[in-house]
Amino acid sequence: MKADKTVNFLMYLAGMAFNLAIMALLAFLVISAFNWGFGFGGDIAEEMVYVGPNYIVEFYVPEDISTTEMARRLEEEGIIPNRMLFQLELFLRGSSSDFRAGTYTLNLNMNNVELNRALRARPAEVAPHEVIRILEGQTIRDMAAYFEEREFFPAEEFIFVAQYGPFPFAFLLDVPMDRPNRLEGYLFPDTYQIPVNPSPADIIMRMLNNFENQFDETLRDRAEEMGMTIDEVVIMASIVEAETRVREEFPMVSQVIHNRLAINMRLEMCSTVKYAMEDPPLHLLIADIDRYAHSRHNTYRHDGLPIGPISNPGLRALRAALWPAGTDYLFFVLRNEETGEHHFSRTYTEHRAAADRYLG
Repeated sequence: MKADKTVNFLMYLAGMAFNLAIMALLAFLVISAFNWGFGFGGDIAEEMVYVGPNYIVEFYVPEDISTTEMARRLEEEGIIPNRMLFQLELFLRGSSSDFRAGTYTLNLNMNNVELNRALRARPAEVAPHEVIRILEGQTIRDMAAYFEEREFFPAEEFIFVAQYGPFPFAFLLDVPMDRPNRLEGYLFPDTYQIPVNPSPADIIMRMLNNFENQFDETLRDRAEEMGMTIDEVVIMASIVEAETRVREEFPMVSQVIHNRLAINMRLEMCSTVKYAMEDPPLHLLIADIDRYAHSRHNTYRHDGLPIGPISNPGLRALRAALWPAGTDYLFFVLRNEETGEHHFSRTYTEHRAAADRYLG
């Protein structure tokens, strides 16, 4: 009897091993077909889509990086579409995590096999990399000045590439090519590792890839539920980011915007007028509003949202645009210039009383 149980147990283990082998084989075949499909589609797409220098990226690999971290960074920078598939394929091929540190030149059309091979070869150079920090609420003009100060390239060059560069992202399809500062709002603020002597496209691609990853399925589903386009969300979030520096107020400012739009009330946000000005003052005057009455960013003189984003918002502002506070406030006024806190009101009468109290 004991011998029978042992035989049965061994047969069970053998069956499990066989099933795992079959599953691994099927997974390998699926991934191979997946990669073949992408390669075949890429061959066709090359005849339809512009393929230029933006498809070549510099990728920095630090010492002792794990396969999991490598996959995460490759996906984050838009080099692979799915980190889990990349890791699974490396596992099925028995690849270790012995990646060579250095800076690699990669092509966005590489499949997982080609990437794995490239990242285990000796890199073109084991060179230092640059680190840049882009803050929430900065504009394209702010970034351009920062990059010029770092002596990467002239500010005008960055602005030109951001306006006219061919960046193949689906979320940009609804953004008019002729809109001033076309990529404003989509250059996601974060800390980035970039190659030494970067081009504007090197930096912009990393920012756009990051935006695509941050504006994930949860945010896209919520936007659809709210009846908003991605561009409308970004425009609203950029105003939220510009109107208050107090993070806890983000959902409340967002709700004011939603409430005003719902009753066809003009937004009348000072930040949108300031965006249209070359050298905006700290406090906006009626004369400034009148002088820039023609600008589609002037929400004192034009209905609805401005023509485009007025800053590059972070994730917290994007979420606030999609999940407002649920209040019935229509107004807010600065009540503490030092902390940046605001007083929120429901009626114009309350608002005027608060303005008299805090602004004098």
